Amino acid sequence: MTYLSCEFVENGMCFIHNAVVLCSFSMCMKFEAIRIIDEYKGELFDWEEVKKIKQEYRDRFAKGDIPEVCKDCPSLKEADWSGTMELKYMLINHWENCHADCVYCHTHENKKELNAMKPWKILPILKDALSKGMLSNNGNVNISGGEPTCLKEFGDLMKFFLEKTNIFIMLNTSAIDYSKYIKKAIEEGRSTATISLDSGTRETYKKVKNVDKFNKVIENIKKYKKGLPADKIHHIGMKYIFIPGYNDNKEELLSWLKLIEDMGLKNIQIELEHHWYEKNKYLPDNVKELIEIVIEFVHRNRCNLSYREILTALGYTAPIKYID
Repeated sequence: MTYLSCEFVENGMCFIHNAVVLCSFSMCMKFEAIRIIDEYKGELFDWEEVKKIKQEYRDRFAKGDIPEVCKDCPSLKEADWSGTMELKYMLINHWENCHADCVYCHTHENKKELNAMKPWKILPILKDALSKGMLSNNGNVNISGGEPTCLKEFGDLMKFFLEKTNIFIMLNTSAIDYSKYIKKAIEEGRSTATISLDSGTRETYKKVKNVDKFNKVIENIKKYKKGLPADKIHHIGMKYIFIPGYNDNKEELLSWLKLIEDMGLKNIQIELEHHWYEKNKYLPDNVKELIEIVIEFVHRNRCNLSYREILTALGYTAPIKYID
């Protein structure tokens, strides 16, 4: 049946620290989410009950009754959504621990307490989903958090996806700590690792991240790239979040782009800081100019460029792709 819906409504699930929600995009855009299970602490699911809840939302979308939080979402599309309900799209985001303390992170105001939280274990849920036919052999998973390398389960989680499924793994990492599991997944073409450096200099990095790890991160990025064949280099992503008052100047951006060029990287992602946007509701003219600099760099160096949630909602919906 053809109707307006999205991958997460049909075949997705997002794990946050205290709930299971329908998707992650709604949290980025409107700071709320449709909750499938509330007050969740890692218990095994009654999958029939989960399917019943998801089917209720499927039926709503099929009737054109789009929940308010989902309206105008760029992920919505007209398609034939008559497939199974197995999980093909997941976001694992149930812990807050991180080596950095980014000024734009929702944990910034309460970092010490959130870093002390002990997350529940997600691997038993995924194994159960696989055994019950609820986990697709394909699709993708975004492991975000928190910093993935801070998660005690991270190594076992990576081995599970690499050895038991064909699911593609998307990682957001600070790269403050090097991981052999990330390196292996990139080498096998089974993962991307996106590093949100948000700066081109050590001084700005310290202001944004509140840690002095810029040189270590650059060193680890080079280790991830070392020995990669040309067709795997774009699996390392470099992200720049424009933060008005911190890094929204030409000099900083050009320093960041120079690092990318010097390291021979080919995957660029950009975004506008979402808390700033939520308060101000516009895209600054100087950021528009900086985006044009990025676009020119991408064409000149034949890189891939994608826009993240806020910029996508602001109309930057056409990525640039030179590498498959």
